[in-house]
Amino acid sequence: MNTKVVLSCAALLLLLAGCQRARTIQKAEPDAGRDADAAVPMQDAGGEPDATAPAEDAAMPTDAGSDEPADAMADASDMFDDEDGGITGPRDPDPPCDVQLEEALDGLPDDLICAGLYTDVWRKLLSPDARFYAPAYPLWSDGSGKQRWVILPKGEKIDATDQAAWVMPVGTQLWKEFRVNGRRVETRVLQKTREDRWVRATYEWNRDETWAVRSFGSDRDDVMISGTVYHVPTGSECDQCHGGAKDRVLGFSMIALGLPGAEGLTLEKLVEEDLLDPAPVRTSLVIGDDGTDKGAEAMGWLHHNCGVSCHNSDQNAEAYSTDLFLTLRPTELDGRPSNQFDALQNTVNVDMLSERWGTDRKRIVPGSPEQSVLYQLIATRIGDSKEQMPPIASQLVDPINLTHVREWIAAMPAE
Repeated sequence: MNTKVVLSCAALLLLLAGCQRARTIQKAEPDAGRDADAAVPMQDAGGEPDATAPAEDAAMPTDAGSDEPADAMADASDMFDDEDGGITGPRDPDPPCDVQLEEALDGLPDDLICAGLYTDVWRKLLSPDARFYAPAYPLWSDGSGKQRWVILPKGEKIDATDQAAWVMPVGTQLWKEFRVNGRRVETRVLQKTREDRWVRATYEWNRDETWAVRSFGSDRDDVMISGTVYHVPTGSECDQCHGGAKDRVLGFSMIALGLPGAEGLTLEKLVEEDLLDPAPVRTSLVIGDDGTDKGAEAMGWLHHNCGVSCHNSDQNAEAYSTDLFLTLRPTELDGRPSNQFDALQNTVNVDMLSERWGTDRKRIVPGSPEQSVLYQLIATRIGDSKEQMPPIASQLVDPINLTHVREWIAAMPAE
């Protein structure tokens, strides 16, 4: 047989075999417990594709003399790279979305395109129902860029009876997409399927950002962030934080959307669109001065990064037993002095409960960040011989907000 014919047949066989390869990125077997800063500019619902998205037809150049896209003419070994999950261009989900949704035990599909956020993953077109929002104090994620959306069921309202703990309507989806150096790495969803049940999934993007498939946690060796390997969390890791909130939601709340710095679907817009029941009287919140002129930034950051997930009075919260509560109350954020807030009463000159931090140690020592255990823990990360806070999901210190906490403690009058 002619050598060229043999090679062509072999390439065709490789191509056909590649089309049958598993869609999902290599992942660990799911366990019984498995089922989400600066915003990166991106298309809002119903807008144009963002600058990083491939153009419609220009993104698929054809090979000279052929009507087929150039990537379809490529060598099979180049097309089906393991780290890209074998997907280099637009395609229809396989199996179809309705089959994926029917077969999924938790109602969340394997392919991101079937999950409801994107109408076209290749062109990065969002669902018109997806509403962009950004909390006033984003959760620190080692400097990765994040974009957030919420999809609320039509005709439903958020139960805001408890201003500190909204209850979302069944059908709500909350999305958070992560980028490193401008590259999409993962997209997470938290979806309410009934009054007492939330499900969640993480979708990992391939290298070319042409497709995203479900993952159950992994280290992305091809993605480095400040010299460390990027980690996609497992479901159980997500639960460690989300389990500390009454309705599992962390960054979409009255305080997160009502303080200065919130963007998109803010508290004010939620009230304007009649999406809260009952509507709060105040739509603009302010953290008052505690006498240091430094407390607002520090307490706002501690509330969102420590309080809403772990350090609060919910018995399911990871840090409930420490009796160290750092949450703020919406009803107090009317500009009144904050020196009586829990974040101060629970910390300033208060002894550590456990000897694991040493004897006679205090959470905050006024005027001395170096002697304050709270400051030392948020200033510590893996690699040091001490504990760190948060204990998971962070390998790097937040330099800006660490400075805010340091300056706050240093400005407290020493007794």
